[in-house]
Amino acid sequence: MNAATNVQQPPAVPQQSTPQRPNRVQLVAWLLRQTAPLLWPLALATVLRVVGQLAGIAILVVAVIGVSGGLSLSVTVVTMVGLALAKAVLRYLEQFSGHFVAFAALARLRDLFYARLAPQSPAATEGAGSGELSERATRDIDRVEVFFAHTAPPAISAVLVPGIALTWLGVTQGVALALALAPFVALVVLVVPALGGRTSWRASQEAGAAKGVVAQHVSDSVQGAREILAFEYAEARLDDLDARGEAGARSSSLASRISAARGALVVVLQWGSVLTALLIGSSAVVAGDRTWSQLLVALAVAVGLFVPTRAVESFVTDLNASFASAARLYEVIERSPIVTDARAQTRATGHAHSVRDEHREHPVALAFDGVTFAYPAGVGSDPEVHASANRVVLDDVTFDLRTGEHLTVVGPSGSGKSTIASLALRFWDPLGGVVSLRRDADADVAPEPLQHITLDELRTRTALVPQRPYLSDGTVGQNVSLAKPDASDEEILAALRVAALDEWVLQQPKGLDTPVRERGGGLSGGQRQRVAIARAVLADPQLLVLDEATSALDAATEQTVRERLAAWAAGRSILEISHRIDTLGDTDRVLVLDAGRIVEVGSPERLRHAGGPFQQLLER
Repeated sequence: MNAATNVQQPPAVPQQSTPQRPNRVQLVAWLLRQTAPLLWPLALATVLRVVGQLAGIAILVVAVIGVSGGLSLSVTVVTMVGLALAKAVLRYLEQFSGHFVAFAALARLRDLFYARLAPQSPAATEGAGSGELSERATRDIDRVEVFFAHTAPPAISAVLVPGIALTWLGVTQGVALALALAPFVALVVLVVPALGGRTSWRASQEAGAAKGVVAQHVSDSVQGAREILAFEYAEARLDDLDARGEAGARSSSLASRISAARGALVVVLQWGSVLTALLIGSSAVVAGDRTWSQLLVALAVAVGLFVPTRAVESFVTDLNASFASAARLYEVIERSPIVTDARAQTRATGHAHSVRDEHREHPVALAFDGVTFAYPAGVGSDPEVHASANRVVLDDVTFDLRTGEHLTVVGPSGSGKSTIASLALRFWDPLGGVVSLRRDADADVAPEPLQHITLDELRTRTALVPQRPYLSDGTVGQNVSLAKPDASDEEILAALRVAALDEWVLQQPKGLDTPVRERGGGLSGGQRQRVAIARAVLADPQLLVLDEATSALDAATEQTVRERLAAWAAGRSILEISHRIDTLGDTDRVLVLDAGRIVEVGSPERLRHAGGPFQQLLER
């Protein structure tokens, strides 16, 4: 992407707003709101967990009663086996219900993540590394599973089960014993999880961010492996990875130490409750107020109380990590896009462009009218874009591209050429002025501002072939048919013929099923560009944007592709961005940019000898 070197400051550059990082209460509300229709099985999972854990306490009580002679051996065994089987079934159903909700919710969050990320592009995708975004879309979403599957049922059962058990104990053995054990339960459920909460939450956030940094570092290292090895930078790269990993490990270690301390405190409280029950119960036995059998029952209940309550401490640490991941998802999902979609806009009735169409047989297809643009800060993968953030890249640019015309934009690096392509496709909105596109073949109907056209419609009317096209892991046919998934083999081959790649494909043993690895692995740079050209041709756009689309082709192949594109493009408009001045024989007009301004426009034949900026570019 190009950016101008103009240092003039625009009046106000719209920035992509990132939402304020939410606290845990806000995250809970947000997660529940995003997945509300999927959550009803959690109520069932909670009921099943409560009943199952009460059955677990009942097993201990029945065993004690049976051993003390209160029940016959056969009744004791049958009852314990029945309770154990019931507990197993309840546990299975609880886990099934909880994880059914969790995995459905994760699928919903993944869909939502992509649905919200796509409209934010390119601002969001160019401002963040692919590895870091992949970390959010995969592992961060997976970590949120703890919130759905392991939070609500354990938290509710940690209150209900001890409450029911202590109530039963108070009714059968006296309120004093129940009241003596209640503080231990309250401490484990309410106080222990809060200890070190802020520190643990902060450490979990730092660990999550560090994992994203490590993921991006690994992704960059894998993609740049050849360069790293060629320049003997592997050892330094590994040292850098170690340093980044250690930063995340320190945060994770802090959270783990806090969790271990909480776990140790829970054990102390658990055995403290057992000792309390033993002291109170044995005193009552000595006084003749209780039997040894009742004392054993009280001890069994005291032990059983901490099965549900320990789950609270267990999930708190994981829950902090889950919330930290949810916060990273929230930042992407709730971030507002710079370009907003048009919905049910009234169609324009007058010309958006200042110049009337004098040539009705070739009406204006695309119009830039007084367009000014500057990149917001913090976006763009190109260093020049970062360097030009908040500075004017295009300054009062006005031109027409007519139906059936091939217009090529040339100029020095950083003059704003690729920015024109991005604005024509509405990847960005101009800071000032209007970019318009024709939607109607009637020459009396003016082009309409892109803001009045829905993004879906705009994408069907336009196509882009970038200098470095992205090809996914699959086949040649699949990568071409991305533009038209239901295309027949004949249609795909016809598009490949325009790109002069059909003969090569047919010579391959698997034809259209010839495998393509991630990012076009297995194909040459020129072949990747021609696959992208075929993909754009298959889309059948009214406006084709070529951004250095043939830069990797040899001269003979490029000439063939250009001739076939010219034949295919009859009645369509082509906007080409090019650094190569010597390959403009097939273009109708040339637009010369310098520092974000149009400095010359005309046919290549006229400009070639006009002594202006175009001729100067030729002579370099």
